[in-house]
Amino acid sequence: MRKRVFSLIAVLVFLVCAVADAQPPVESHSRIGVSAGLGVIYLHPGDVVDLVNNTPGAMERVPQFKAGAEFFGIVNIPVSSLWSLKLEYTYVVTSYNVATVLVPAEYTLTYHLPSVILQYLLLDAGVYNVRVGGGLGYHIGILDRTYYSEEDSYTGKGIGTVADVEANTAFGEHLYAYLGVNLRWEFVGDMKDSAGLAPGVTPTGDKPALHLLGVGARLGFTYYF
Repeated sequence: MRKRVFSLIAVLVFLVCAVADAQPPVESHSRIGVSAGLGVIYLHPGDVVDLVNNTPGAMERVPQFKAGAEFFGIVNIPVSSLWSLKLEYTYVVTSYNVATVLVPAEYTLTYHLPSVILQYLLLDAGVYNVRVGGGLGYHIGILDRTYYSEEDSYTGKGIGTVADVEANTAFGEHLYAYLGVNLRWEFVGDMKDSAGLAPGVTPTGDKPALHLLGVGARLGFTYYF
């Protein structure tokens, strides 16, 4: 997974460099922007890690932090000369493959993260701009598990928060390169299958949840209208 993510980012960086013959554009703070791209997120889903490490017959333990892929789409709407509203959808995916004494166990963890973020414009020089922001959304996490011939799927829902910094660098009047970093704290709820059952309990005796702490870096493109 990690090699595929870094390969995709390398291709995106190459494309960014290949088209960089910029013309001085106008400032972006009064224009609607649409962004899309991908990134890497290092995440810590604590209860998921405990569940994976307690797989019956497991011969290894997985680390607390795991790299995943992050795909995003954004609409940025100015509400004043300094403030804008960022409507964002992010899809996160990572996986765990655990060797056991008989057959391997496979876990796939995905998140759907629509968020509304209020951003403040730190700098807008026409050829580049920098924004910081914070927001939240109602998010969904899904854990799929394949072990022996059994396939289980557990879902959790809840509030998630995000803080981010983004910079956009111009190729021309409308097209910009997007670079960003973000910090996520997800309070996604207890895991439940279609029958409302949990996959077990945590070491403290609670039902496992899809809470998440993560930090990510992104590359993409922005188009200003």
